Amino acid sequence: MSVTLDKFIEVLTEIGLMTEDEVLDFLDEIPLDQHPNTARRLVQLLHAHGRLSKFQAELMYKGKTKSLVIGNYVVLDRIGRGGMGKVYKARHRRMDRIVALKLLPFSVRNSPEAVKRFDQEIRAAARLFHPNIVTAYDADVSEDRYFLVMEYVDGKDLLKVVSRRGPLGIDEALDYTIQAAVGLAYAHRENVLHLDIKPANLILDKKGTVKVLDMGLARLDYAIPGKDTSEELIQNGKVMATVDYVSPERADDPKSVDHRADVYSLGCTLFYVLTGQPPYGGSSVLKRIKAHRIMPIPSLRTLRPEIPEALDAVYQKMVSKRPEDRQQSMDEVIADLRSAAELVTGREPPAASDGAV
Repeated sequence: MSVTLDKFIEVLTEIGLMTEDEVLDFLDEIPLDQHPNTARRLVQLLHAHGRLSKFQAELMYKGKTKSLVIGNYVVLDRIGRGGMGKVYKARHRRMDRIVALKLLPFSVRNSPEAVKRFDQEIRAAARLFHPNIVTAYDADVSEDRYFLVMEYVDGKDLLKVVSRRGPLGIDEALDYTIQAAVGLAYAHRENVLHLDIKPANLILDKKGTVKVLDMGLARLDYAIPGKDTSEELIQNGKVMATVDYVSPERADDPKSVDHRADVYSLGCTLFYVLTGQPPYGGSSVLKRIKAHRIMPIPSLRTLRPEIPEALDAVYQKMVSKRPEDRQQSMDEVIADLRSAAELVTGREPPAASDGAV
């Protein structure tokens, strides 16, 4: 870091990480013999005292302070990445609201057709207001960087939850799956499909609420011109996790998919949270895709004999190979899962509101 201390403080205040008064107050709290005489030392102190995240400090060490500001948002930390780009925790500089900010990848922003598709999907997601769906707040472009602003959820996705805790209890797994289905049922009524339901796209907050991530946006990764969806699923390592939950028709004929593809993927997700593994294995992406098409549907009871036959039947119907053999709506899925939950707990689960506001 070659900038002078004074210049660094000026940049620090310009980008909105701290006000000049906050910097001065911070320095007043530091003993005189520890006062920084370089920008690097100030960054070290700010990080040590919790005023900068490790991510912010690392960027500042590299002199990439401009990367910490995207439009009206100050980046606080990186919280994830995927086929659709990197996701950051950020703060609106004037509203002081904490949000999740997703930067679209270069492959999308350099394609006029894909950017147009991005705008269309954003409009679809903007129509959705539901307690079981992560809300899309804003979308914009700043210095040729396209970004989406979403509700920040303080929690962990179900992939991480199961990875750390192991398979969930039956009643807990049913609760979370029903919540996701309620959010998806609402989205389907608004004519918005997800088409990338998987454990990593269902986030559990600290109050026990499950929210669907990337509602209406998940298809963007497959909207890049020149890319065939089935070929992308087979060859692109970025989406290898997705193929464990993708419906057979999604790979066979992407243009034919409808809301029943979400039913299939949610069924595969239910299998994962109950067993800790996807329904089908395979040493390659191609083998796993073929397994979804031709392999017999695995039984939940093979891995967990205590699972009631009724619940296994509901799951197996959700993941039927042919869309016409599945539940024909998320409302049917909810009814079936609630009946199974009543058998498991011995009591009827609380009525689920459609949650629209």
